[in-house]
Amino acid sequence: MLNRTLRTAATVAAVVFFTSARVLAQDLPTDPKLVTGTLDNGMKYIVLKHDNPPGRAAFYIHVSSGSLNETDKQRGIAHYLEHMAFNGSTNFPAGTVVPFFESLGLTFGRHQNAFTSFDQTTFQLEMPDNKLETLVKGFSFFSDVAFNLTLSPKEIDSERQIILEEKRSRLGAQQRVQEKLFKELAPGSIFGDRTPIGVEETILGVQQGDFKDYYGKWYVASNMTTIVVADIDPAVVVEQIKKSFSGGRKAERPQPQDVGIKPYTEDRAIVITDDELRDGSVGIVRLDKARPATTTEPLMRRDLIDAIGTFAFNRRLGAKVDAGKASFLSGYAFASDLFSAMHLAQGQARGEPGKWREMLREMAAELHGAKAFGFTDQEIADAKKELMAGAEYAVKTEPTRPATTILGGINSSIAQGEPYMSAQQSLDLTKKLLPGISTSEVTKSFDEAFDLSAVTFVVTLPTGVTGGVPGRDEVLKLGLEALASKVEKAEDAARPTELMATKPAAGKIVESSTHEASKVTSVWLDNNVRVSYRFMDYKKDQVSVTINVAGGLIEETPESFGLTEAASLAFEKPATGKLTSTNIRDLMTGKTVSVSGGAGGDSLMVTVAGSPAELEYGLQLAYLLLTDAKIEQAAFDQWKTATAQQIEARKLSPQGAFQELVADSLLVKGEVRTRPLEKENLDAITIDHAQKWLTRILSTGPIEVSVVGDIGQDRAMELVSTYLGSLAKRERVSENTLLKLREIDRPRTAVVRSEETKTKTPMGIVLGGFWACDAKDIVNVRRMNAAAQVLSTRMIKKLREEDQLVYSIGAQLAPNPTFKDWTLFLAAAPTEPSKAAKLGDRIQEMYAEFAASGPTDDEMVVAKKQAANTFDEEMKEPDYWSSVLRSMTYHGRALDEVLNRPAAYDALTAAEVKEAFAKYYKPESIIRLSMVPAAADGASKGEVPPAAK
Repeated sequence: MLNRTLRTAATVAAVVFFTSARVLAQDLPTDPKLVTGTLDNGMKYIVLKHDNPPGRAAFYIHVSSGSLNETDKQRGIAHYLEHMAFNGSTNFPAGTVVPFFESLGLTFGRHQNAFTSFDQTTFQLEMPDNKLETLVKGFSFFSDVAFNLTLSPKEIDSERQIILEEKRSRLGAQQRVQEKLFKELAPGSIFGDRTPIGVEETILGVQQGDFKDYYGKWYVASNMTTIVVADIDPAVVVEQIKKSFSGGRKAERPQPQDVGIKPYTEDRAIVITDDELRDGSVGIVRLDKARPATTTEPLMRRDLIDAIGTFAFNRRLGAKVDAGKASFLSGYAFASDLFSAMHLAQGQARGEPGKWREMLREMAAELHGAKAFGFTDQEIADAKKELMAGAEYAVKTEPTRPATTILGGINSSIAQGEPYMSAQQSLDLTKKLLPGISTSEVTKSFDEAFDLSAVTFVVTLPTGVTGGVPGRDEVLKLGLEALASKVEKAEDAARPTELMATKPAAGKIVESSTHEASKVTSVWLDNNVRVSYRFMDYKKDQVSVTINVAGGLIEETPESFGLTEAASLAFEKPATGKLTSTNIRDLMTGKTVSVSGGAGGDSLMVTVAGSPAELEYGLQLAYLLLTDAKIEQAAFDQWKTATAQQIEARKLSPQGAFQELVADSLLVKGEVRTRPLEKENLDAITIDHAQKWLTRILSTGPIEVSVVGDIGQDRAMELVSTYLGSLAKRERVSENTLLKLREIDRPRTAVVRSEETKTKTPMGIVLGGFWACDAKDIVNVRRMNAAAQVLSTRMIKKLREEDQLVYSIGAQLAPNPTFKDWTLFLAAAPTEPSKAAKLGDRIQEMYAEFAASGPTDDEMVVAKKQAANTFDEEMKEPDYWSSVLRSMTYHGRALDEVLNRPAAYDALTAAEVKEAFAKYYKPESIIRLSMVPAAADGASKGEVPPAAK
């Protein structure tokens, strides 16, 4: 019932030992590598020397206050204040902070950002180097955020519409349901009235005095922590922290406002409906006071016991869903503290709205059964194995964990009131505590956590649900009856002990070459599988193997439309002719390697990623999927049900209707590739046809493989020769593979459409763009990317800051490697419906101006710095090289071109960028689309602006 943000926060808190982000205090250790301290004014600091990425520095400043500290009059001001930090301060006058950091090569939203939650406001900077002067610049901004914001009335007023547009960008059925739920979830508390985005009344009404009241109370040194993770001597960082932040006002740390959470004392029911909702969900919720932060070994043991119980319960529930033995499509349970304000235990199921009664009965039965009979020894053993494997793997990967990941972990630990442990410390304690946890202890803990003596039953449904919307009394009566019903004890099912008994006969390498500049070795196996390998230990003890099988969506016709999506279910829930998805899940328990897959535009893809030590196990599963993948009936049925719900919901939301408008506008009649599925297409798909489609592609499709990571070449080639070289022989992949299918027709004249859709969500959406260069035209791709970078900066200033038409917008070039001549240059954003026509006009005016004048020399300098910074980040990342190598031969990409990217962008001139842009921005290529609610005023058909004609 909770939104994804809340659910994610709770999940992280419950199983935090997978990532080693859990932190413990007092008699529990803190990571010895952290350098910590407190300034005389009360500001705390945490500094860690870390060299991933090398030569870089990243900072957070954590303010221990969010929306839960607002008064009724201030609802939304914590988030509003976050915005104001970028709108004027002592050292950064209004309108200068973003351009200043862009001049250093940072990109707003990527390297410079902030977020506000219920319990915190956090500002983020990722600097391009580790020089002292760069450190000083970053701290200068953070110091202003902490102590020296201007908060001018003019800037406050100018930001109102931007925040309203941010609020608008989140609107929809799920948002409406969530807000209704929050208001009723914790009776007597302020929780439901303190969503961070705030209310329109506050956004339009707060004045300078309101900001100063909140800023003066909560933005005090004693309520802040500066966090630095950087490839710098901590002593240098600490010295600069003292210089930059010691001037802040000394004040006693303010105590958080009492949220007013009251534990449930009676049973109740909540029923929430929405006209545009198309799925249904049920929940059984227990609310209590927040528990003490984890600061001792007994409390850590408590958390481990909780994690084991919820893991075992969710695995049990997942097995029922996968076997088709549940009335719902998905279900889970969690029990955790949220924002140090409450302890929430919940079981939830989601599925067909007409089955809400069955779903509620089953969820009640599952919770009741787990409480009454507990868990089996095998279930507890599985959970322990997974927890231990995660803790052990965290030790291996910690040295090269990204700085931003570490910053996030430390930041979370501050919010939770628990210090940050190293991976080794967490592992040592897990090894010490885990073996002594018994099955009976887990059962007892689960029974207490999911105390069903006073709960709230929550049902969310479409307004027009079959059978009618139930009343609260009906839901309460049914829920209580379900909890009181007789349940049966779960038994362990028989399970296989291995993926395969014998290895397949290995293939041989018949051709091999090495590109010395990139250190990429490419080989052909004797069954014509193409493999490219690159050693990288940028991330220690991590390797990724990506297997691309040519075919799929690119081959679809109106008769076979949707088969590729259905076929990929065999990878999303891996199953074979001999092993069910549950069998495979059990066999992969405790393994530090994962196998996943899906469909792209012109291939099916299987990825094996994780520890090199267990890579072979993952490749064994990949081999089984490539030779004997099976779409399970339950997974197929659930997919059809969920997809049908999504199709219905799509037609009622602005985003969904706009998706259909784009497809209708850019595809000729009869072309289904890249279209969204419709109900008649879905109904025509059968599991037999999908299975045949899958089997044909996997058995005959040309294959290209990338192996990137911390594994030696000899071992890598041994493994791919064994598990990929043993596959059936097929044609070699090349640029000519499926070449004839890469032709796709499109409009050859301007596309200008403005449509209305029936929706209760007051959101308009606008897209302005044009057809650009082919994806293989590298020269013009680079030039158009530079144009997009410059225009994005202009759009933030013009369309967001000056015209206040959007919350966020940027131009982008979207090359399509699947289809020829199918690259769009575009900018798109939601907006107030009455502003849609104006936004469409402004985008086209900016394009026309750019085509006429191009970028300035100063804009090119900034764009080049931003590109250089991004390239420096990307080209160190194994994931980037995996994306290059997995289809390098298939898409005809040259390694020299990849390596030359930074130099090529640095050599671009303003004249070249202008020339390329003017070449493609022409009347017959223009695309202008908008979608507004049918009841909204200001809808406009829109026309191509005179400058473009």
